[in-house]
Amino acid sequence: MNKIISKITSVALLGTILTYTVPVFAYTKEETVYSKMNQNGEIYNTIVNSHIKNEEALQTINDISDLLNIENISGNENFTQNENKLVWDASGSDIYYQGNTDKELPVECKVKYELNGEEIAPQDLSGKSGKVKITIEYINKDKHEEKINGKTENLYTPFVVICGTVVENENNKNIEITNGKKIDDGTKTILLGISMPGLGESLGISEDKLEIPNKVEISMESTNFELGNIITYITPKVIENDSELFDEIDKLYSKVNTLETSSKQIEDGANTLKDGVTTYSEKSQEFNSAMKQVSSGVSSANKSYEQINSGIDKLNESSKTLQAGAKEIADGTKLVSTNITTVSEKLQELQVGTKGLEQGEKSIKDGLDKILVAINQIEIQDNTAKIKELEQLIGTNESTIKTLNASNSKLKAQLEAVKDEAQITTIKTQIQTNKNMVKLLEANQKANKETLATLKKTDASTIKQLQDGLKAINEAMKELQTGTNKLYNGATELASGTKTLDTKTKDLVTGSEKLYAGTVQLTEGTKNLNTGSNQMKQGLSKLDTGAKELTKANNQLTQGTSTIKNGAVSLAEGIQKFNSEGVQKICNYINGDIKKITKRLEKLEELSNEYNNFTMLDDKNEGSVKFIMIMDSIKQSETVKEEIILQDKKEN
Repeated sequence: MNKIISKITSVALLGTILTYTVPVFAYTKEETVYSKMNQNGEIYNTIVNSHIKNEEALQTINDISDLLNIENISGNENFTQNENKLVWDASGSDIYYQGNTDKELPVECKVKYELNGEEIAPQDLSGKSGKVKITIEYINKDKHEEKINGKTENLYTPFVVICGTVVENENNKNIEITNGKKIDDGTKTILLGISMPGLGESLGISEDKLEIPNKVEISMESTNFELGNIITYITPKVIENDSELFDEIDKLYSKVNTLETSSKQIEDGANTLKDGVTTYSEKSQEFNSAMKQVSSGVSSANKSYEQINSGIDKLNESSKTLQAGAKEIADGTKLVSTNITTVSEKLQELQVGTKGLEQGEKSIKDGLDKILVAINQIEIQDNTAKIKELEQLIGTNESTIKTLNASNSKLKAQLEAVKDEAQITTIKTQIQTNKNMVKLLEANQKANKETLATLKKTDASTIKQLQDGLKAINEAMKELQTGTNKLYNGATELASGTKTLDTKTKDLVTGSEKLYAGTVQLTEGTKNLNTGSNQMKQGLSKLDTGAKELTKANNQLTQGTSTIKNGAVSLAEGIQKFNSEGVQKICNYINGDIKKITKRLEKLEELSNEYNNFTMLDDKNEGSVKFIMIMDSIKQSETVKEEIILQDKKEN
């Protein structure tokens, strides 16, 4: 709309110094209507100058006019008159003639004067001092009923009105004019104001949307007030007679449709982002809850395993004692077998050895009992479900990263097409937000993958294998205890009688050798178990520390994700509101009200072109008309009505 007003203003200002270019007809008649007004804007004399352009160099020109007192004002061409018909003896020359009229002008002028905020008559204002305000209101009287979009509307011929005066700076300061421009050369100030009466009503635009001026206000602080003539120039050529303006409006409609489509794409993208971030936030909270359970389980396993490791240390030491006792038994039974005569002496040693064996077994049994107690206290957790869930989360994050990258590609493509700075800023902000999300997701992916690897290494199957090994050792110890009991019973029987000693000695030797071989294997196994247990203890300790740090970091990530979620929701709601309350209203307004205004502008252009004379004009000929109104000055001496003086009668 500002562009339309700018075009109107430009054409009107050019009209003050340029004549109009019109098609060539039989002849062209240009009229300049001069009117004299008193200080209140009331017209008391109107003279019309007509210029017939004789482009065809006609010898005789047939003209029509309703002017009174017609006279040739430039040249000696004669004419005859029959009522309104004039026949000029042109002899190939242009004709300049003048006449009077009492017809009403299409634009009425009303003037109001104020001194220090109080209305005052113009004749009483002369010589006064104070703050002076002059309001010049123009009223369009040339109304037409026209069909616009199937409805009858009141449209006014579009006149642009330019008024101007000169104010001396000597007795005046703070000189201002509304809807115009002032030019101060140091000694005097030239004031020019513009108004377009009736244009707002013709366009159907309310003042709260766009105020199109129909009046000009001049104000100043005066001492000994005087005012020269106020001259008003009026032309109906408000709208340029070309299609450029309407072509630009058609381009605007196309751009509005593009704006509407792009805005909807942005809104859809924001909703997609909101849904993705919401899903990510929910999964992050689920992962955070699972991570807390993992950390708690690892901490519990770490504490319980300290007891297991202590028991294994004792088991390792006891197995060495057991191996030494078994070695003594084997050596003793060999001696018995070699020298049966020394059985009695060696029997005591055998009894001592079996007694030591019982003590070793008891130590081993105590250690195993502690190990089993510690094992039973471990909360064995199956991480299969958590591993699967974490793998799914990693997959979801990968999909979200791809979606955000794809969204940025679309937004960058949109950025090249958008020209509006506000939209460019919005799209760039969205692109940066997506990039930040991708960085955050990629950092989370790294932590997720490290956690997944740790969970796979510390699965419950490791502890289960340890339990199975300990159970096997426990079973072996039971067999060992049984064998030891038999050995002790055999020694007792040997003490009560030696008759069967010779027969049993071979069995004893064989059994003691097997016992020793078993204790050697047991010692080696417990040694390996002790080494592995120490390594597992260190690993669990590191895992416990890492799980706590990961849980702490994930808590911060979860909080950040919640903030991002809230931001994404706010962004989506904001874009939706911007689209519905901003872009859609603009589009609806342009596609609705502006299109209606376009129809009115087209009709106003027709009215402007049709208003081509003030007096009379034959349909076969072309014409143009402009109005110049001169308001009487306000002087301290008695006001004398001034006559219109044409410095150059050929100038229109």
